[in-house]
Amino acid sequence: MNFASQKYLKLDPKLFKAFMAVAEYGSYATAAKKSAQSPSVVSDHMIKIRETLGHDVVIKVSDTYKLTSAGKMLQQYIRRIMDVTAEFHDGLDQGQESMEGMVRYAMPPSCLQSPHFPMLLQRRLDFPGIALQVELCPTEAVTQSVIDDRFDFGFVTERIEHPSLRYIPFCEEEYVLVSSSRNTLDELQPETVMDHRFINYPGMDVCFDLWARHFMPEAKTLTARSLYHTGDINDIVGAIKMVIGGLGISVFPRHCVEAYLETGELVEYDKGDLPPMMNTIYITTRRDISQPRRVETVIQWFRDMHPEFQEE
Repeated sequence: MNFASQKYLKLDPKLFKAFMAVAEYGSYATAAKKSAQSPSVVSDHMIKIRETLGHDVVIKVSDTYKLTSAGKMLQQYIRRIMDVTAEFHDGLDQGQESMEGMVRYAMPPSCLQSPHFPMLLQRRLDFPGIALQVELCPTEAVTQSVIDDRFDFGFVTERIEHPSLRYIPFCEEEYVLVSSSRNTLDELQPETVMDHRFINYPGMDVCFDLWARHFMPEAKTLTARSLYHTGDINDIVGAIKMVIGGLGISVFPRHCVEAYLETGELVEYDKGDLPPMMNTIYITTRRDISQPRRVETVIQWFRDMHPEFQEE
């Protein structure tokens, strides 16, 4: 399909609101509520889109509407129209204050507990026209969402080489293994790690694998997949609470558990003479997509938080 063909130019922009809501929520009913339209209007608009394009843009899988290949192309097409429109309005006023539109980015849940997010919100106060859509998900999902152009950029804890991706070093993050019991950590040896109980959460596998390679390099086959889990939760804050409650041990970014280490509710693995386990956090974007000025501006806000890091 070619979006430059006449049938795409005949699409009424009034139909875009319903389509984008269905694409985001996977439900006509929810899309109607979120877009402040009636269910019948949403249904009519989706029918008009299908008739105009001559292709199905969504298909129903179980109880959810999923985008077809044509739907994904239409979604990208609409987003670019929105970006061009926002840039046009930015250019009219020639001022930073005129920047407006959505900035979409994804990041691991641990990032929400860092000081960076509050710093971003403080900067955004000077640009009320900028809206934020933030999704919390593990690094692998962040990377895929950027590749699929669902988000403008993302924060990742590891680089996954892909021809479409560009990586910008952002900051360094320290990983620590913690427990509620010093005795538990004193007993921890490379040969006994798999005998211990661990708490799992999204992203813990990356943290543990990096930690293990740094502190226990002799255990070459030891990975997060080898561990015995006595707790599994999809929230890092809940995982920390499980460790404090004595359900198991786990590896976290230091900034997520620093307060509990200071109060003594948690203790960390004694690293001896070894330096701390530091990992570079990257901002990743698509190489082949020109970002709107508002997106580049928000990325620069983040980069200004750590001026010591330079782009690779």
